[in-house]
Amino acid sequence: MVKEHFSRHYLVVHTFVSDEARKAYLTPPERRDPPEKRQSERQWAMNSNGEFAQCMQTWVGNDDFLYCHWMAESEDDVYRQLDEFGLEGNVVSSMVSEMFQFMSAYRDSDQILQQFPEESDKW
Repeated sequence: MVKEHFSRHYLVVHTFVSDEARKAYLTPPERRDPPEKRQSERQWAMNSNGEFAQCMQTWVGNDDFLYCHWMAESEDDVYRQLDEFGLEGNVVSSMVSEMFQFMSAYRDSDQILQQFPEESDKW
């Protein structure tokens, strides 16, 4: 689950550092050496929850990028967590961008969460 103190949303574009890193990342766990069991989505979420940030969602396509929604208190905390997980520089190189407006149909919430800049078109 999300730690309550992770209150800011970040969209992160990760680029695989090499073809080998991409292949290793996308090798099914049962084909790894040694073989591992596949995780449920809940297990993945628990394992994506670190001291500095938590990865909430991830998308991987057929290009050189993967995209993740992280929650943390700062951009630096996202990078710190990527380092702690051994990802940054070893598997991916990342560009972290704070997102000030985050809406999701998945939350199915009646809360008014949509946000807007106060004085211009920038937060």
